[in-house]
Amino acid sequence: MSVSRLNKLVFLVLLIVLFHSSYAQPWKESLEEWIPKEMERSFQGIFYNIDPPGGIPGSVTAADSHYQPDYYYNWIRDAAITMDVVVTLYERATEPAQVKKLEDILKSYVHYNYIIQRTPNPTGNLTTGGLGAAHYLLNGSAFTGPWCSVENDGPALRAVAVMRFAKEYLRRHGDLSYVKKWIFNNETHPPTTVTRADLDYIAKVWPDPCCGPWETFFVVHFWDQLLVRKALLQGSKFAEMLGYMDASSYYLKQAKELTSNMSKFISHVHGVVLESIDAPRDTIHETFMDTSTILAVLYGYNDDGFYAPENPYVMNTANLLRLIYKDLFPVNRRRTTDEGVLFGRFPNDNYDGIATGNGVKGNPWFLCTLGMARYYFELAKRFSEYATLNISSRWMLPLLEHLQTSYFKLNPSMPSTFHVGETLQKPQLCQIAQALLTEADKILYSVYRHVPDSGMLTEEINRYTGFEQGAKNLTWSYDSFVTAVWSRNYSFNTFRTNCVLV
Repeated sequence: MSVSRLNKLVFLVLLIVLFHSSYAQPWKESLEEWIPKEMERSFQGIFYNIDPPGGIPGSVTAADSHYQPDYYYNWIRDAAITMDVVVTLYERATEPAQVKKLEDILKSYVHYNYIIQRTPNPTGNLTTGGLGAAHYLLNGSAFTGPWCSVENDGPALRAVAVMRFAKEYLRRHGDLSYVKKWIFNNETHPPTTVTRADLDYIAKVWPDPCCGPWETFFVVHFWDQLLVRKALLQGSKFAEMLGYMDASSYYLKQAKELTSNMSKFISHVHGVVLESIDAPRDTIHETFMDTSTILAVLYGYNDDGFYAPENPYVMNTANLLRLIYKDLFPVNRRRTTDEGVLFGRFPNDNYDGIATGNGVKGNPWFLCTLGMARYYFELAKRFSEYATLNISSRWMLPLLEHLQTSYFKLNPSMPSTFHVGETLQKPQLCQIAQALLTEADKILYSVYRHVPDSGMLTEEINRYTGFEQGAKNLTWSYDSFVTAVWSRNYSFNTFRTNCVLV
């Protein structure tokens, strides 16, 4: 074959790749038609990864992936996020058989975690820091390989999920003696229950550095701090409910100290929430901008106004992440007007789902992208609920102005500009809420375009081709799709109830 013919063939192949990457998923159906099908596929993925082959009851694999990468382990964080989804299903269940099945899954999860909490690992044992281990083998054995493995988000997320289960279990007339035997009692030397161990651990170690959600930097992370705060506050109320007042007071005291320490994550110069303030300023994480700050709000907000979705710094962080990623990934630069932005972990990510290191470029992640969609749905719900809202900070303006430019610039009922100190009235809030719902749906559209017909969700989307990449059947990706759609349903219902557009 001549060089010219070879060059033409290469060019043709590149054109085909570019064409298919721009239209990775043919739009054979509308978003409304696709969502229920992908919900069903996501639940299949979640429950397949609970009690997986080779695992003991209660274990949850992070992904059905054994090689490049090997994620066939029980990550404490990922498993807790998954079980939080199961608890929601348990709360909503009405059929006795379904209630029993979900209850058995959750009890097995509690028992599995009781076992691994007492399994010595490279970070320690039950009383010497072992609860900070990132992950375990599915059979309950310790992972002994090299890893960034002091992770305080796992115990916090696990505590929240198990407390939710316990409260619903008791509401359904479950046995209090079960809760005190397995979940929480007053025995502390050593703790003999799962959630008591978790809460005592995070109450002690919250000021310390750890590896964070991406397991890249050993520093103090916003993500961990907000999750631990929520767990301690809810743990205080849970201990009080069970009559353990000393524990309740201790957790509340630690939560208040943590709360007073969290203003340091605000950059008043740039108007954003920083992922951390003490990470090394190198080429990997030089901006301190990270999608995990928005995920922290989703998983760690405690419904008390502290770092709420409408917090000006949170709003501006979300908007700045959109501005960063819309041009960073080539696949985003080819998106249609119907598509939203695909989001990665942080701008200079050097892990692509298979390899990591110098010269490796990160990709969009499903869980990050779906998390951003969920954030916009949550923000839309809150704007729908307000009767009025004051623009209290200039850092609210960039996102509001983006929505104005993109969605309602021709609407005569909306102001041409927004101003600090201005009080938004109900019609304006409803217009903003509608724009946020549209923005979130566009992000879901982008996800749809990059999911194959099988509905399988991996960890990542290739930044160039738009095809799936990395660990297949990632449990957290399925969790993220389910929770994003739940937020979507709730937000649209809230909008319809509270907003009559003029």
